[in-house]
Amino acid sequence: MTGKLHANLSLDLDNKWAYLRAVGRSDWSERPGYFSVVIPRIVEILGELELPLTTFVVGRDLELDENVPLIEKFKSLPDFEFANHSYNHLPWLHTMSEQEIGEEIDRTSYAIGKRLGNFPVGFRGPGFSCPSEVLRILANRKFVYDASVFPTSIAPLARAVFFLRSGLSGEQRAKASKLYGGWTSVLQPNRPYVREVNDSALWELPVTVMPFSRTPIHFSYLTFLASFSTVAAKAYIYKAMLLCRMTKTQPSLLLHPPDFMGSEDDTDMAYFPAMKMKRKAKLEIVRWTLKLFADSFKVMTMMNHANQLNSTTDKPATRHKILPAENAEAVTLNQVYLGSIVR
Repeated sequence: MTGKLHANLSLDLDNKWAYLRAVGRSDWSERPGYFSVVIPRIVEILGELELPLTTFVVGRDLELDENVPLIEKFKSLPDFEFANHSYNHLPWLHTMSEQEIGEEIDRTSYAIGKRLGNFPVGFRGPGFSCPSEVLRILANRKFVYDASVFPTSIAPLARAVFFLRSGLSGEQRAKASKLYGGWTSVLQPNRPYVREVNDSALWELPVTVMPFSRTPIHFSYLTFLASFSTVAAKAYIYKAMLLCRMTKTQPSLLLHPPDFMGSEDDTDMAYFPAMKMKRKAKLEIVRWTLKLFADSFKVMTMMNHANQLNSTTDKPATRHKILPAENAEAVTLNQVYLGSIVR
């Protein structure tokens, strides 16, 4: 296929503790993580398909020395980028002060720069939470893009299902009231666009949804459909890829670690969509979809996608040069800047 549209692929590297805390498990900090199981599996499949990846890292996970070499395995992919997914993965940034949000972002940027060797230029809010305070901080810190918008038509339904499965109540339920976005999420653009923030510009790279219907097409939703019918799931994602090409929508597809895990891998995650599927069946649908994606689009990291968008628009997203992930100067300069903020 010639003249392929550009696209990007990302992974929210949420560890098990983040999911268990979100659903109100009191022992969330005591449960072992699944990085040693799932990261080699992700790297192997993406490596086979020669796909690049943007990995959104949670700063807290970089506290454990044992996690660092596992996360570094993503560096073996054809192209890679580490991005910022907050420090504590609290999916209710809209309830926090601007100072608290700044600390979440700054601590994670510093940890990624120090432990993984590149300073992040992109951010995604946990639970797609991205109040205006986040955008101001990202602009002030010279981030290149945000990826927190999820312009789906079923955000309220997804949130209701989450509440039903998690059993959250009281203050926790109130904090999660904007999980997956509000009713207005469907009004957000379904393709990259520029945000003007404090006399600066910031690319917004939304998590792509099905054109027209605005239903999700990320992998957790796809595997959920496949848990009922593989044929229907394949037809659904094939239609999504076709509509993206027809409407010239440059897709941004999203992965999560449970997309690479089956029911035999982790009983703690049984509540998560499609975690009743066996590993073999789930990996088959994920691999099939990733190959279709690679065949249909020119897939790149989100940073490189922003670079490409800057080169083809009359209104660049930033006045500052977008540095490659491995550029040591970017790490050094930003570590100096953050050194006065992060202890």
